[in-house]
Amino acid sequence: MQLAQTGSRWILRFDGFFLGLAGTVAMIAETVGHFLGLGPLAETRGSPHTIGGFEAHGLAVLIAILLFHGATTADRKLWHVVGLTTHLFLASANLLYWSSFVFHGLLPVGIVSTVLHIILVVAHAACLWRLAPNKSLEHMRGR
Repeated sequence: MQLAQTGSRWILRFDGFFLGLAGTVAMIAETVGHFLGLGPLAETRGSPHTIGGFEAHGLAVLIAILLFHGATTADRKLWHVVGLTTHLFLASANLLYWSSFVFHGLLPVGIVSTVLHIILVVAHAACLWRLAPNKSLEHMRGR
């Protein structure tokens, strides 16, 4: 059980780091592109649509802070549910709007971020499984 506890904390911290870093970098790119017309999002200069990405990436930073906090708590199941659902949503959004990565010339960013979102979905699911009080499948078989 000690390994599960340590792994659980590590996953939440890594997730917080990933979301915080990616969200912050994206917010900077959106701000510089919108106001200065520079960087990978230069074509968004003055666009009224920039706010959506900026807000979404800002929320990712806020969730990162919450996940860092969750790593310090004794019962981390809720925080793994938050991480799992966050990354399930973000991976789905990336796939649904994949053409945005292509349009902005950010295909490598799309690939890396989507793969990391999927890996984190699996990691959080594994943590939830390992932290579950009863791992036996017998009760699911109606016995």
